[in-house]
Amino acid sequence: MRIFLDTNVLLDYVQAERPNNEIAKILFELINKNHLEPYVSTQSVIDMVYVLSKIDKVKTMVFVNFLLNNANVRPIDCFSLRIALNSGHPDFEDSAQLACAEDEECDVFLTSDAGILAREVDTMLVMTPGQFLDRMR
Repeated sequence: MRIFLDTNVLLDYVQAERPNNEIAKILFELINKNHLEPYVSTQSVIDMVYVLSKIDKVKTMVFVNFLLNNANVRPIDCFSLRIALNSGHPDFEDSAQLACAEDEECDVFLTSDAGILAREVDTMLVMTPGQFLDRMR
């Protein structure tokens, strides 16, 4: 199963003070244990580094290395950007992330972004990490 992880899920995993930290830790354990295929965009990695390196650069780089070795880190290409541009949705970045996940034929898009969760997506399931964990139990 291909699982696309939105930027907020990555931040939840790394930052202990975030409300979904424990859920993210369980999610990463489940991904590893069940040999699921995690996907993230290069944009998510860049955004995560921007946010986290101000707090703990070493820990951030260790996590980036972990992602590069254990996840499918995929670029948001021109095709995905055109889809996002033509989507008509006001949040371009959300649309680009979804287009990247669709291009990689992901089965599930995990996010805690209310804007993405409210969107209708026909090509994959869109849910929170908590909802995904409930389904997998």
